[in-house]
Amino acid sequence: MTTRRVHGVSLVELLVALALGLFLVGVMGMIFLGSKSTFQAQNHVARLQESARFAIDTVAADLRMSGFRGCRGVGTGTPIANLLNTPTGFLHNFSAGLWASRYNGAVWTPALDASISSPALNPAPAPSRLGDVLTVRRTVGPGWALTAEMASPTAALSVTPTGRITAHDLLLVSDCVGAAVFQATNNRPGLDGSIEHSASVTATPGVSDNSLGRAFLQDAVVHRLATITYYLAPSARTGKTGQSALWSYTTPAYDGTSGRPQELVTGVERFQVTLGLDSNGDGAADAYVAPQDVADWTQVMAVRTELLMASTEDNITSSHQPYTFAGTATTPADRRLRTVVSTVVQVRNALR
Repeated sequence: MTTRRVHGVSLVELLVALALGLFLVGVMGMIFLGSKSTFQAQNHVARLQESARFAIDTVAADLRMSGFRGCRGVGTGTPIANLLNTPTGFLHNFSAGLWASRYNGAVWTPALDASISSPALNPAPAPSRLGDVLTVRRTVGPGWALTAEMASPTAALSVTPTGRITAHDLLLVSDCVGAAVFQATNNRPGLDGSIEHSASVTATPGVSDNSLGRAFLQDAVVHRLATITYYLAPSARTGKTGQSALWSYTTPAYDGTSGRPQELVTGVERFQVTLGLDSNGDGAADAYVAPQDVADWTQVMAVRTELLMASTEDNITSSHQPYTFAGTATTPADRRLRTVVSTVVQVRNALR
């Protein structure tokens, strides 16, 4: 009978096999970690670009609609009739579609209105949060055409019954000849299709005159009006303490959020606005200036906005990432991913 000997691996062979196995595991681990780091970096870049696109598009959309008055342009010679009790008040000065302010290291210039400087908004500057304040006054949502001509300048306006217009809404009625700003003073202006504007009704701000200046015909359209302010303030989102965000404050909001600022984008560290002025009346911007250098806001033909976006998480880049914003080069102490985005928006409703 033949006996077969069974041989195992030697200690040397075992050590070689273990070394090869560890080498392969190490290579695979390095590939995995490299792929994970690449994925995270690409994910942060995509999120940063998405946030930047949303922020700049949101501001630009409102800028394009600033001062909208229907088919009536600013060059018709007939000024807009503002019948509110506070026609030049900050929140109701709809004759000027734009306003902005910048912090000069000591004070805001021009000075902030009390509705902006309130603790609820908190646009106070900080070393990590330097941003201008931009206010846009515009129409909101679709317009409603008159269903009948007004019997007189003091008569109620008739529109298709809708639940969207409610009591005390700020409204604009306009056609290709003129426009008037007023407030709905009846209890059911949208439901019964009749919009009244009585100076005898107590409201805020209220109407100063029963007359709209003239009787508007059926080619006129009624729009709701709002004042929207953009500014930087600390983020209120969980886990984002100490980070800066772009906020907006809309009044009236028409969606139940009046008096409550809205955080739009977290990670906006800088927000700068420069304004293109048409000083010779040719319909084109002659020079771009800072907010404190604007004497007549109706001369603003274009607005350049620039934002510095930062990733909401640190230690994304392998080293400190320098950036240039508003002509100043800076090397931050952290390792966040940053990008600068800018756009120039023509204020089309100011073009003559």
